[in-house]
Amino acid sequence: MSDAIRLSYCWDQETFLKASKAAYKYEMKHSPKRFLGWIFIAMTQFGVVAALKKGVVGLLLISTILVVYWYFFRWNIRKKLLLKSFEKSSTKNHCYSMVADKEGIHSEAITILWEHVNQVVALHEGFLIYSDASSLFIPTNAFADEEKKNDFAILAKQKAKAYTREY
Repeated sequence: MSDAIRLSYCWDQETFLKASKAAYKYEMKHSPKRFLGWIFIAMTQFGVVAALKKGVVGLLLISTILVVYWYFFRWNIRKKLLLKSFEKSSTKNHCYSMVADKEGIHSEAITILWEHVNQVVALHEGFLIYSDASSLFIPTNAFADEEKKNDFAILAKQKAKAYTREY
């Protein structure tokens, strides 16, 4: 492993959506909110029984709407809201050059020291880096090649307080 790993990427709409979706999926997977979908399914089942036995369709209708939202429209609605915020963002279409070394991750604007990194999550899409003050997404295409990506993963495992691989 070399001493410094150079990273560069542009924070364009595609990268922003990829980062948002990856963070959302990871955080939802590790959140108690994920059980809401199961509750909606249970409500739907009770609604079917109530509709068949008593002719009451209110619970069935409400729970069906919630299940359809949860499994089919949740990301689409979130995506529209995210794109509105991206269009207003000052970092829109900004290109970043960073260096990751044994001290931390350095860019022209900020330095995140490894001692302040609480968790690094390796995903197919890239790396989520959660620090004391903020979070950062480094997409897979920021690395020159697979070897540099693996070097970064090794460095993150050694230096971050926690490292999780989610693929």
